[in-house]
Amino acid sequence: MDLRKLTNASMMTAMAVVMTLIGVYIPPLFVLFFLVPAPIAITCIRSSESYAIASSFAVFIVNVIFTDIGTAFTSLFFALQGFVMGYLISQKRKASETLIDTSIVSIFGVVVIFYFIKAAFKINVVDQFFKAIDMSTKEVLSIYQGLPNFSVIKSNLLAVQEILKMILPASILVTVVAVILINYIIIYKILKTQRVYIDALPSFEEWKMPYVTGWIFIGVLLYQYFLKQPEAITTNIIVLLSLGFTLGGLAVVRYYLIHRLKMKSMAANLILVFLFLFPLTSWLLTVIGIVDTSMDLRKYMS
Repeated sequence: MDLRKLTNASMMTAMAVVMTLIGVYIPPLFVLFFLVPAPIAITCIRSSESYAIASSFAVFIVNVIFTDIGTAFTSLFFALQGFVMGYLISQKRKASETLIDTSIVSIFGVVVIFYFIKAAFKINVVDQFFKAIDMSTKEVLSIYQGLPNFSVIKSNLLAVQEILKMILPASILVTVVAVILINYIIIYKILKTQRVYIDALPSFEEWKMPYVTGWIFIGVLLYQYFLKQPEAITTNIIVLLSLGFTLGGLAVVRYYLIHRLKMKSMAANLILVFLFLFPLTSWLLTVIGIVDTSMDLRKYMS
C-alpha cells in the first residue's frame, strides 16, 4: 500500500465529508455541498480510481449517519460526479471532452436518482418542486393582497410560476453543467499548486456558440410564434440557447474591453455583470452572441 496515496485520499475524503456537513447544517454555506466533486476527483487523479470509489461511499455513509437518506444520495451523486471527472482527467482527456462527457453521465444520473427516490421512497421530486413553487407564489400573493393592482400582480406571478415549471429540465441541465465547470476550475487550480498539470479550459473570451445554433434558435422562435401556447420542449430549447448566446455576447464584449480598450480584468468583469443584469443590455448581448456565430466579431477587433 502506497502511504502517500492513502494520505492524500484520506485528506480529500475528510474534506469532502466536512464540506457536505457544513453545507447541510450551515445554510449560508450550502454552496460547499456542490463542491464535493473536486476532492473526489483529486483523489482519483493523485491516488487511484479505487481510492476515489472508497471516498465516494465514505461520504455517502457519513451523510446517512449524520443527515438523512435524501441528502446522503445527493452527496453520493456529487461524489460519483467527481469520480467521473477524475477518471477522465487521469485518462488525459481534453477539458471540453471531460465537461461534455461528465455532463452526459450526470444528466443520466439525475434521471436515475429521481426514479430511484420515487420507486424506493414514493417521493416524486418533480412534484415536490412544483409544490414548492406553488407555496412560494401563494406566500408572495398574500403579501400583495389588498393592493389596487392586485389582479395584475397575481396574473404576472401565475405566468412566472407556469414558466418556472415548464423550464425545469433546462434549469437542471444548466445547474449540472455549472457545477461541473466550477469544480473543474477548482481542480485545475489546486493541482497546479501541486505541480500536476491538466488540460486548461479555453479562455472565456473565446466562448462562441456553434454556427448551426443560430439557425436552430431562429427556427424554434418562429415555430413558437405560430403556436397558440408555449410548448415545453421549444421553451426549454429557447432558454438554453438564449443563455448560450448571452454568454457568447459577454465573451465578445470582454474581448473588446480587454484587448481593444486595454481595460483591467476586474473592471471589465464589473461591466459585464452590469450588462448581464440590466434587461435591455442583456437582450443586446443575446443578439451579439447570435451574430457572432456567423461573423466571428473578434476578428474585427484585432
